[in-house]
Amino acid sequence: MNKMKKYNSIILLFFILISTSGCKDFFDVNTRSNTVDEANLELKLMLPDIENYITSIEFSKAFSMSQLQQHTASYFANGVDQHYETSMSGAWRNYYTKVLYTLKKMKEIAINKDAKHYLGVAQILDAISLGMVTDTYGDIPYTEAGVGSLNLEPAVDAQQQLYSKIQTLLDEGIANITATDNSGLENITGDIFYNGDLAKWERLAYTLKARYALHLTKINGINAAQDALTYLQNGFTSNNDDLQLFYNDKYKNPWHTAVVLSANTGNLSILFSEQIVNYMNGSIYATTNIDPRLPDYVDNGGAATYDGAVNGAEGDDVNGNPANTRFNGNSYYFKEDSPIVLASYMEALFLKAEAEFLVNGGNTTTTGSTQAAYDAYMEGILASMNKMGIDPALRDAYINDPAIDVGLGNLILENIMVQKYVALVLSTEIFTDLRRYDFSTDVYPGLAFPANRNPDIPAGEWPRRAVYPYSEPDLNNNITQVNFWDRMWWDQ
Repeated sequence: MNKMKKYNSIILLFFILISTSGCKDFFDVNTRSNTVDEANLELKLMLPDIENYITSIEFSKAFSMSQLQQHTASYFANGVDQHYETSMSGAWRNYYTKVLYTLKKMKEIAINKDAKHYLGVAQILDAISLGMVTDTYGDIPYTEAGVGSLNLEPAVDAQQQLYSKIQTLLDEGIANITATDNSGLENITGDIFYNGDLAKWERLAYTLKARYALHLTKINGINAAQDALTYLQNGFTSNNDDLQLFYNDKYKNPWHTAVVLSANTGNLSILFSEQIVNYMNGSIYATTNIDPRLPDYVDNGGAATYDGAVNGAEGDDVNGNPANTRFNGNSYYFKEDSPIVLASYMEALFLKAEAEFLVNGGNTTTTGSTQAAYDAYMEGILASMNKMGIDPALRDAYINDPAIDVGLGNLILENIMVQKYVALVLSTEIFTDLRRYDFSTDVYPGLAFPANRNPDIPAGEWPRRAVYPYSEPDLNNNITQVNFWDRMWWDQ
């Protein structure tokens, strides 16, 4: 949080410089009086802006995807909650008008100055932002994009090539941040994620390599899991490694402002779905006590029970009564100064648990339990609890409950993926997991289509992606619109 406060003035200055017209005009040769000439740009000023906008991409995606993955449910009809298509245009806009162009300029400047460490950080940020966007839309402009008016209709890159590019960028990033840098810019400043800690950047890169390797379980089978395990050996080692952006009382967490504060003034939008609530309140897993994270996520107004909203039922619970699962404004994740997490140690542990399980021959119906898989599964829950500061007595009672501590020989894929689903609350990685396992109730018990579902979506089909923003096919002849339920390359 102190880092965020330290760089507020930098971010605010940079926002002011680009706010009227985006990055394209910021770098335009016909420079206005209130902009910075490109030759005088400083890497330390560009970096926090990129990091902030990448975080904004995650939030823009998560608001809609959390409804598709049934972490949340909407109060309203004819929205994404009922499987009406969404373009998630905020994510697209932030990527193409803010992030990609600025990243390309940052890399150019870093290369010209031989600033290897800044270049490595930019390459890692390029990889994670590219992964976030291609996992949302599939094939997207990348190679020819981000050059402003030099190419207003960039070609679309196939997702298969983009996934290869992600791994290449991460490899290049690792090489650069671990190289000797004598540029005079070897000490990274302006970094609101890691405050220039290159060891954390390196561990992040390896964790991301594992994430994007395991995304390809449908394409590469067991090799995807084995690759993930190899990368995780150099990945995150504790919660202190988490990639996250903390907010403060001036620049508030967007979940707090868009959901918590809005609800407090009567402007209701989303609340927690019965799907995640039932994983935590004892309805599906007969634990002695409720999951101690549930009261932290959810404000039920002091009621005796937590009654989640049925997706598609416009704010009602399973009995047709108003659901009582609003966001808790005092939660670890939903206070005004809470972080948005983009990658975490607990995610790395669940990646390891799943990968070990798959490598040992496990699948949706067959156990692949090993000691390594079991340990990572239990440690993932523990990391989640510790990150949130859950009372140790409540934490240990839950973790030691036989419904959670099922025993080595009884571990099934459902245990791993449900606990990841709960721990990575609102993370868009969960939507990727659901697609990888085809929304299987063998993996996610209780999962069901929403009430009042869009009648135009084919029977039996789940949404698999966002559609391209509606103006894009008109603006770029290389983009052909897709269906909400079309599968992308890695989801075949």
